Amino acid sequence: MSIDGAPVRWGVLGTARIFERRMAPAFAAARNAELIAIASRSEEKAAASAQRHGIPRAFGSYDTLLADDEVEAVYIPLPNDQHREWTLRALEAGKHVLCDKPAALTYADAALMSDTAAAKNLRLMEGFMWRHHPQHARIREIIEGGELGTIVHFRGAFTYPAVRDRNNIRWQAAGGGAFWDVGVYPVNAARFHFGGEPVAVQAVARRDDETGIDLHTVGILEWAEGRTASFVCGFDQAFASTYTVIGDRGSVTAERGFQIGESGVDLTIRIGDSEIRTEHFPHLLQYAREIEDFSACIRDVSLSLTPGEDGRAQAAVTEALARAARERRTVEISEITG
Repeated sequence: MSIDGAPVRWGVLGTARIFERRMAPAFAAARNAELIAIASRSEEKAAASAQRHGIPRAFGSYDTLLADDEVEAVYIPLPNDQHREWTLRALEAGKHVLCDKPAALTYADAALMSDTAAAKNLRLMEGFMWRHHPQHARIREIIEGGELGTIVHFRGAFTYPAVRDRNNIRWQAAGGGAFWDVGVYPVNAARFHFGGEPVAVQAVARRDDETGIDLHTVGILEWAEGRTASFVCGFDQAFASTYTVIGDRGSVTAERGFQIGESGVDLTIRIGDSEIRTEHFPHLLQYAREIEDFSACIRDVSLSLTPGEDGRAQAAVTEALARAARERRTVEISEITG
């Protein structure tokens, strides 16, 4: 995408760890974005973060940042159960919004967010940074080239051994748990590569007795044409961040599909029972690519963007999976979308 033109002026709502560790360096590296403001409910926290990262403006409330006319777009890394409120408030204030995943915990919320953005002619995108890494476009090329044959299954995993911390939002019942933290990634990847929406899902979760969150969830997605996807996500397992797209003649695996590390990533392509090859991609800042792509789409409305409508479709599937795990049954997507 083109990065020509004046940089988009950004603000951030909150000083979350994901901002401090990932997005602050990404904003510094993004060539068409300028981070000019940060807000926190604590003016001291906002000021400290602004000083650390060279951000010129720090506000002691989110509303004050949203009232700043020079801020064109906002990034929202708030707890999951606050995404709906602050995305809508940002859109009402006339700001484009990049909201960390999951942008919405329900289909109804995602639909409202999408409709509001469309009505105000603003850009809204759910923050799946993995989509902006070139390895996934390459996987699509391999699929479309036909050497894997007919694609029939997707298999994904995103797990890590999380440290128990009741003060961490991941361990709180409202929007916490492994599924909302990392399970949404393989679900998103399956939808991305299949290019359509599943019709039904099943899921089983292992619950934490103390907090009620899921320590891990295993899910199955079914498409009308017979394709399937399976995934596992978890706080109680060794690290994995991988997915495989499987055809009747071969498969392709993103060895580090979501959390990419610092050493570059590899794709492994297997054809038949004997041919194996590897393609390597050097390290890049996929969060910076995400910011650059979104900023480019703000400047040029003709550019293709993963839109709010995609967030609506994602939320239909994730809400169905959450219900399937809770009610221990198959859930049709039509039950969610009506």
